[in-house]
Amino acid sequence: MRYEDLPAFVLNSNVLSEEEKIRLTEIDHLPNETEVDYFRSEPQIQELTNAFIGDDTTRDIHLQEKAKEYIANEDIISAWKVILL
Repeated sequence: MRYEDLPAFVLNSNVLSEEEKIRLTEIDHLPNETEVDYFRSEPQIQELTNAFIGDDTTRDIHLQEKAKEYIANEDIISAWKVILL
């Protein structure tokens, strides 16, 4: 994936660093909807999304923070799954 092809909300993120955004381009294709939905059922992800019901902005910030953790652990696919929730 090219940097320019990142979704606008990722390019404009104030949470993700430029280096982290570049790391997100290390994949050939984004996870599909089924993969993202399956990931949503993971207990730690459910806890995170349920904690911010009704507050999309705060939820998105915390999801991007979780994505940073996955990027730091070299798990770019999981980072994308969290970002795409």
